[in-house]
Amino acid sequence: MDAPQPARQDEFLRLFSQHSRRVFEFISTLVFNSSDADEVFQNTCVVLWRKFANYDSEGSFYAWACKIAYLEVLHLRRSSKRLQVLSEEVLTLLADDLLSRSAQIPGRQGALQECLEKLEGDDRELVQQRYYLQRRPKEIAARHAASVHSIYRSLARVHTTLRECVGRVMARENVS
Repeated sequence: MDAPQPARQDEFLRLFSQHSRRVFEFISTLVFNSSDADEVFQNTCVVLWRKFANYDSEGSFYAWACKIAYLEVLHLRRSSKRLQVLSEEVLTLLADDLLSRSAQIPGRQGALQECLEKLEGDDRELVQQRYYLQRRPKEIAARHAASVHSIYRSLARVHTTLRECVGRVMARENVS
Protein backbone atom coordinates (compact mmCIF):
# COMPACT_ATOMS: atom_id res chain seq x y z
CA MET A 1 0.00 0.00 0.00
CA ASP A 2 1.25 3.48 -0.80
CA ALA A 3 1.55 6.52 1.43
CA PRO A 4 -1.65 8.02 2.84
CA GLN A 5 -3.76 10.33 0.71
CA PRO A 6 -2.90 14.01 1.12
CA ALA A 7 -6.06 14.59 3.16
CA ARG A 8 -4.89 12.06 5.77
CA GLN A 9 -1.23 13.09 5.84
CA ASP A 10 -1.93 15.77 8.44
CA GLU A 11 -3.85 13.25 10.54
CA PHE A 12 -0.93 10.81 10.35
CA LEU A 13 1.60 13.46 11.34
CA ARG A 14 -0.55 14.61 14.26
CA LEU A 15 -1.10 11.08 15.58
CA PHE A 16 2.48 10.02 14.98
CA SER A 17 3.95 13.04 16.77
CA GLN A 18 1.55 12.46 19.66
CA HIS A 19 2.45 8.76 20.10
CA SER A 20 5.94 8.26 18.65
CA ARG A 21 7.80 8.53 21.97
CA ARG A 22 5.54 5.92 23.60
CA VAL A 23 5.89 3.61 20.59
CA PHE A 24 9.67 3.89 20.87
CA GLU A 25 9.46 3.10 24.60
CA PHE A 26 7.31 0.06 23.78
CA ILE A 27 9.94 -1.14 21.30
CA SER A 28 12.79 -0.47 23.74
CA THR A 29 11.09 -2.64 26.33
CA LEU A 30 10.98 -5.55 23.91
CA VAL A 31 14.48 -5.42 22.39
CA PHE A 32 16.73 -4.16 25.24
CA ASN A 33 19.45 -2.82 22.89
CA SER A 34 19.29 0.84 21.85
CA SER A 35 20.64 0.34 18.32
CA ASP A 36 18.16 -2.50 17.72
CA ALA A 37 15.38 -0.31 19.13
CA ASP A 38 16.39 2.48 16.74
CA GLU A 39 16.34 0.07 13.80
CA VAL A 40 12.95 -1.39 14.74
CA PHE A 41 11.55 2.11 15.30
CA GLN A 42 12.73 3.29 11.87
CA ASN A 43 11.24 0.23 10.20
CA THR A 44 8.02 0.70 12.15
CA CYS A 45 7.78 4.34 11.05
CA VAL A 46 8.05 3.34 7.40
CA VAL A 47 5.40 0.63 7.78
CA LEU A 48 3.07 2.97 9.68
CA TRP A 49 3.35 5.53 6.91
CA ARG A 50 2.77 2.97 4.17
CA LYS A 51 -0.16 1.30 5.89
CA PHE A 52 -1.86 4.37 7.31
CA ALA A 53 -4.62 4.09 4.71
CA ASN A 54 -5.59 0.84 6.49
CA TYR A 55 -5.73 2.48 9.92
CA ASP A 56 -9.25 2.69 11.38
CA SER A 57 -9.48 6.19 12.85
CA GLU A 58 -12.08 4.94 15.35
CA GLY A 59 -9.39 2.80 17.00
CA SER A 60 -6.34 3.62 19.06
CA PHE A 61 -3.41 4.78 16.95
CA TYR A 62 -1.03 3.80 19.75
CA ALA A 63 -2.35 0.23 19.90
CA TRP A 64 -2.24 -0.07 16.11
CA ALA A 65 1.31 1.30 15.98
CA CYS A 66 2.44 -1.04 18.76
CA LYS A 67 1.03 -4.06 16.93
CA ILE A 68 3.05 -3.08 13.87
CA ALA A 69 6.10 -2.42 16.05
CA TYR A 70 5.69 -5.85 17.63
CA LEU A 71 5.66 -7.47 14.19
CA GLU A 72 8.82 -5.53 13.32
CA VAL A 73 10.44 -6.74 16.55
CA LEU A 74 9.58 -10.32 15.58
CA HIS A 75 10.95 -9.76 12.08
CA LEU A 76 14.27 -8.43 13.41
CA ARG A 77 14.35 -11.11 16.10
CA ARG A 78 14.07 -13.89 13.54
CA SER A 79 16.92 -12.44 11.51
CA SER A 80 19.23 -11.73 14.47
CA LYS A 81 20.48 -14.21 17.04
CA ARG A 82 21.27 -11.53 19.63
CA LEU A 83 17.58 -10.61 19.99
CA GLN A 84 16.57 -14.13 20.94
CA VAL A 85 17.04 -13.63 24.67
CA LEU A 86 13.35 -14.20 25.40
CA SER A 87 11.15 -16.85 23.85
CA GLU A 88 8.52 -15.66 21.42
CA GLU A 89 5.81 -16.65 23.92
CA VAL A 90 7.35 -14.49 26.65
CA LEU A 91 7.78 -11.64 24.18
CA THR A 92 4.09 -11.91 23.26
CA LEU A 93 3.05 -11.87 26.92
CA LEU A 94 5.26 -8.86 27.58
CA ALA A 95 3.86 -6.96 24.60
CA ASP A 96 0.26 -7.77 25.60
CA ASP A 97 0.93 -6.63 29.17
CA LEU A 98 2.48 -3.37 27.99
CA LEU A 99 -0.51 -2.64 25.75
CA SER A 100 -3.06 -3.42 28.45
CA ARG A 101 -1.22 -1.19 30.95
CA SER A 102 -1.03 1.65 28.43
CA ALA A 103 -4.80 1.51 28.01
CA GLN A 104 -5.08 2.55 31.68
CA ILE A 105 -2.83 5.61 31.33
CA PRO A 106 -5.48 8.19 30.31
CA GLY A 107 -7.71 7.21 33.25
CA ARG A 108 -4.80 7.29 35.69
CA GLN A 109 -3.70 10.69 34.35
CA GLY A 110 -7.20 12.06 34.85
CA ALA A 111 -7.31 10.63 38.37
CA LEU A 112 -3.90 12.12 39.16
CA GLN A 113 -5.04 15.53 37.91
CA GLU A 114 -8.12 15.33 40.14
CA CYS A 115 -5.95 14.37 43.12
CA LEU A 116 -3.41 17.12 42.43
CA GLU A 117 -6.24 19.66 42.53
CA LYS A 118 -7.21 18.38 46.00
CA LEU A 119 -3.74 18.96 47.47
CA GLU A 120 -3.38 21.62 50.16
CA GLY A 121 -1.41 24.78 49.36
CA ASP A 122 2.03 23.77 50.70
CA ASP A 123 1.85 20.28 49.21
CA ARG A 124 0.67 21.67 45.89
CA GLU A 125 3.52 24.19 45.87
CA LEU A 126 6.03 21.42 46.67
CA VAL A 127 4.77 19.34 43.72
CA GLN A 128 4.84 22.42 41.50
CA GLN A 129 8.44 23.21 42.42
CA ARG A 130 9.71 19.63 42.21
CA TYR A 131 7.94 18.32 39.11
CA TYR A 132 6.77 21.27 37.04
CA LEU A 133 9.71 23.57 37.66
CA GLN A 134 12.09 20.58 37.93
CA ARG A 135 13.84 21.90 41.03
CA ARG A 136 15.98 19.52 43.06
CA PRO A 137 15.11 18.85 46.70
CA LYS A 138 18.31 20.63 47.78
CA GLU A 139 17.25 23.75 45.86
CA ILE A 140 13.72 23.61 47.28
CA ALA A 141 15.13 23.24 50.79
CA ALA A 142 17.34 26.30 50.34
CA ARG A 143 14.41 28.38 49.05
CA HIS A 144 12.24 27.43 52.03
CA ALA A 145 14.93 27.43 54.74
CA ALA A 146 14.24 23.75 55.38
CA SER A 147 16.44 20.69 55.56
CA VAL A 148 16.82 18.48 52.50
CA HIS A 149 15.68 15.58 54.68
CA SER A 150 12.40 17.36 55.50
CA ILE A 151 11.80 18.01 51.78
CA TYR A 152 12.32 14.32 51.00
CA ARG A 153 9.94 13.38 53.85
CA SER A 154 7.34 15.82 52.53
CA LEU A 155 7.70 14.47 48.99
CA ALA A 156 7.30 10.90 50.27
CA ARG A 157 4.15 11.91 52.17
CA VAL A 158 2.71 13.66 49.10
CA HIS A 159 3.53 10.64 46.91
CA THR A 160 1.66 8.38 49.35
CA THR A 161 -1.30 10.78 49.46
CA LEU A 162 -1.46 10.95 45.66
CA ARG A 163 -1.04 7.18 45.19
CA GLU A 164 -3.88 6.47 47.64
CA CYS A 165 -6.10 9.16 46.10
CA VAL A 166 -5.51 7.85 42.55
CA GLY A 167 -6.37 4.35 43.78
CA ARG A 168 -9.65 5.59 45.28
CA VAL A 169 -10.58 7.57 42.16
CA MET A 170 -9.79 4.62 39.88
CA ALA A 171 -11.82 2.27 42.10
CA ARG A 172 -14.74 4.72 42.12
CA GLU A 173 -14.65 5.01 38.31
CA ASN A 174 -14.45 1.24 37.85
CA VAL A 175 -17.53 0.78 40.03
CA SER A 176 -19.48 3.51 38.24
